[in-house]
Amino acid sequence: MTDRIQPTCDMDQMEADVTAVIEACGGDPRSAIKALLVEQHIQEQRIERLAAALSFGYVRGRTGVTPTRGSSSHRETTGS
Repeated sequence: MTDRIQPTCDMDQMEADVTAVIEACGGDPRSAIKALLVEQHIQEQRIERLAAALSFGYVRGRTGVTPTRGSSSHRETTGS
C-alpha cells in the first residue's frame, strides 16, 4: 500500500512544479515549454563541457596529481 502513496506524492509535486513554471511564464503554456526547452539545452551543454573536462583529466592527467605506482608516463617510455 505504501507503493501507491509515494507515486501520488510525486505526482502532486510534479503538478505543483508544472503550475509554478506556467505561472512564471505569465500563464502561457507555450512560453513555459519554450523556457523549459531552453533550460534543457543549457543543461545539455553544461553536461557536455563537464564530460569533456572529466575525460581530459583522466586521459591527460590533472595538474598537481602525482601518478600512482604502476602508472607509466610518456617520459618513462621514451629514451634519453
